[in-house]
Amino acid sequence: MESLSFRNIIELLVNPSILIVLSGCILIAIQSAAIGTIIVLRKQSLTGDAIAHAVLPGLCIAFLLSGEKSSISLFLGAVLAGWFGLYTIQWLHSHTKIKQDAATGIVLSVFFGVGILLLTFIQQSGNGQQSGLDTFLLGKASGMLLDDIIPLLCTCSLILGGIILLRKELTMLIFDKEFARFSGLPVGLLQIILQIMLITSIVTGITATGAILIGSLLIIPYAIASFWKRDLQAIFIIAISSAILSSFFGIVLTILFPHIPTGATIVLVLSLLFCISALFAPQRGIVSRIIIQRKHHNQTIEDNILKYAYHHVEQSNGYALPQYAHIPLDFLKGHVPDCERYNTRLMKQGFAIKPQEHETICISKEGLLRGIKITRLHRLWEAYLIHAAKFDIDHIHDDAESIEHILTPELETKLQAMLGDPSIDPHGEHIPPSFIH
Repeated sequence: MESLSFRNIIELLVNPSILIVLSGCILIAIQSAAIGTIIVLRKQSLTGDAIAHAVLPGLCIAFLLSGEKSSISLFLGAVLAGWFGLYTIQWLHSHTKIKQDAATGIVLSVFFGVGILLLTFIQQSGNGQQSGLDTFLLGKASGMLLDDIIPLLCTCSLILGGIILLRKELTMLIFDKEFARFSGLPVGLLQIILQIMLITSIVTGITATGAILIGSLLIIPYAIASFWKRDLQAIFIIAISSAILSSFFGIVLTILFPHIPTGATIVLVLSLLFCISALFAPQRGIVSRIIIQRKHHNQTIEDNILKYAYHHVEQSNGYALPQYAHIPLDFLKGHVPDCERYNTRLMKQGFAIKPQEHETICISKEGLLRGIKITRLHRLWEAYLIHAAKFDIDHIHDDAESIEHILTPELETKLQAMLGDPSIDPHGEHIPPSFIH
């Protein structure tokens, strides 16, 4: 492969032939991501894949009847087959004991098997017009022509326009179908509109990725967006954007490596974006969750050290707080075995100072105040479990050990009001008063 500079790639991208392919792939990506997001939110993610496999026999039958690769006849055959496949799924689910996912799997495999059988028959029939028909199986985006862009532009515009115009109705249908029906929305009509959008998107999209991979463009963009946002509008924007990026970089890769298939490359780039999102998305990514869990674990250990440090002071000095307290390591290790490891972290936060005595951890007054706060929440929650939740006294300590670290000031205030600002916990220990922290 000859090395290509950035300028060479830009020049190739604006080449009319490649620009047509790029435009077509982006249009397919946009419409697939948009309707795919709705389908996945409706818990019908496999339905799109089943329809994609179901259109293959329709294409073959349309070719056998017309004897040529007429765009109109193939499109009609694919649409009818897709619709029949969708109807079959719904019929099996509603008229038999077969569940939705099982019905989807049956239609997917049976229709696709029939399609492969018909495709093999056509290829062995000697019909000179059958050349290139197998591209509907694996896709051939590089074969797109200008005549293919106009239908894609129309379908993409109609799908996006329909989703935008019906966004309120579709949102209600997605999240509460029964309420939508109760509110007087034409649920049946909305479902038919969604079916038309889905089938149209699949039929026009298989020219790029093929019947096997089109399901990826329907499902993966939503999966990527769900790692980043929960807001429906933001999910749509991220899903469509990720599909567009995948199409663009997929085309760039096929320029760099001319012998690799465009559709499969787009799906692989989309899968790479999914892996990046799954790993590094804030809050919901695997790495972010590990960091958050580790941070929470460290915070819990530090809180426990400060809590038991206050217990030691409480036992020794009553409720008077010194400016700092040397807490014996043996005492802390009995409750927090690895407490020594956290001394540096406590010192950085101002909760501890350098100890002047051996085998001790020196807790500052700020650290003791934090310990008082945790102790108060622990004993307040124990009081709630006994007096309000009617727990047995033997089962309240462990529950309070976990809850004390996550109780918010708002919940603390509500507990205090509910219990009448108690001063003694169920074990007879003093509940420290509330203070500004």
